[in-house]
Amino acid sequence: MNSKNNTKFPLNNHQNPLDNPHQLDNGQVKTKVSLIFSIISKITPFSMLWISFVLTYGVVCMYTNAVGQDEFYRFIFFLQKPVVVVLNCVALLSALLHSIIWFIKAPKALSLTTDNKQTQAWLLIACLWIITIAVSVLLIKLILR
Repeated sequence: MNSKNNTKFPLNNHQNPLDNPHQLDNGQVKTKVSLIFSIISKITPFSMLWISFVLTYGVVCMYTNAVGQDEFYRFIFFLQKPVVVVLNCVALLSALLHSIIWFIKAPKALSLTTDNKQTQAWLLIACLWIITIAVSVLLIKLILR
C-alpha cells in the first residue's frame, strides 16, 4: 500500500525508508558503531594472548641463551618476520583501543554524583591518560638505561 495515495497516512517531508534501503538513520548508525566496538572488545583478548605467547617465547629464548645456545638470535629473527610485525601492530592498536574504551567508561562506572558530571568525567579521563603516559615514559627510560 502506498502511503501517498492513502488518506489515512499524513503527508510529511520525511523520505520513505523503503525508497532507499541503504540509508541509515541516526539510531542505526549508533547501533552499528556500538556493535563494531563490541566486536573489537571481544577480539582484544586474542591479541593479548598473542603478545603473551611472544613474550613467553622471548623469555624461553633468553634462558636457553644463558645456557650457551644462540636461541635469542632466533627470537630476534622471529620478531623481524613481516607477519609477526603485522600481528604485533594489530595487538598494539587493539590494546590502545581497549584502553580508550575503558578510560571513557571509567566515569560511568564511578557514578559521579555532582552537578558538573561532564567536566568531572573529562577531568578523570585526562588524569588517567596523564598517569598512563607518565608510567610508560618512566618504563621506557628504565629499559633504555
